[in-house]
Amino acid sequence: MKKLFPGSKKKAFNITYDDGVLQDVRFVKMLNKYGIKGTFNLNSQLMQEQFTWIHPNGMKVTRLSPELVKHLYDGHEVASHTLTHPYMNELSDEECYRQMKLDKENLEKLIKRDVKGFAVPFDYYDERIAKCAKGCGFSYARTSEFTNSFASCTDAYHWKTSIYHIDPNLTNFVADFLNTDEELAICQIVGHSYDLDAENLWGTMELICAAVSKYDDIWFCTNAELVDFLFN
Repeated sequence: MKKLFPGSKKKAFNITYDDGVLQDVRFVKMLNKYGIKGTFNLNSQLMQEQFTWIHPNGMKVTRLSPELVKHLYDGHEVASHTLTHPYMNELSDEECYRQMKLDKENLEKLIKRDVKGFAVPFDYYDERIAKCAKGCGFSYARTSEFTNSFASCTDAYHWKTSIYHIDPNLTNFVADFLNTDEELAICQIVGHSYDLDAENLWGTMELICAAVSKYDDIWFCTNAELVDFLFN
C-alpha cells in the first residue's frame, strides 16, 4: 500500500473551482504566486455565449471568453463541467452523454491538451452519470459531495472532495490538515471564484494559500494527478 505521495510528500492539496468566470483570472494569479495547482471545471458552450447572470447579492457574474481560457490555466488542470451546466437528472441518456462528450472535445480543441476529468453541475449524481463519464473517456468524475475529512477517495467515478470554501469551518479544517499525521491525507477545497467577491473571501483564501505553501511535506497537485497516483 502506498504510504507517501510523489516526492515523498505526506499530504496532498489542491483547489477545484467551477464555471470559468472572470474572477478566475485573479485567482489563478494567486495560486501561481504560492505554487498551488488548481483544477478548473468549464462549460464550453456557455463560454462561447459569454453568459452572465446575477448573483443573489446583486453582483453580475460573467463567464470567461474562449480567448481568455486558452492560456489562463497553463500549469493547472482544465476539466469538463458539461456544455451548458444543466440539471442532469432532467436529461435523457443521449443528452447526458452529449453534454459530457462534446464539452470534453471542445475544451481539448481550445487548450490543446487532454481533458481527463469531469465535475458534475449542481448536486445530482447517479450511476448513469458515472457510466457516461467512463464512456466519454474521463479518468474520474467529481460529485458534489464532501467528506469533511482527509481520507483518500476509493472510487474515481464517485469522487468526493474535502470541503466547500464557504464552510464556516474552512480555516480550522485547513489548520487541522497541516497538523495531521494521517497517512496520505488529502485536502481539496471546492468552490467558485465569484464567491470570493460575493462572500468577501479573497483574504481568507490568500491566507490559506500562504499557509500551505510554507510546508515542504505537501504535494500540490491537480485532481487528475491525484487520481492517477491513487488508482494507477
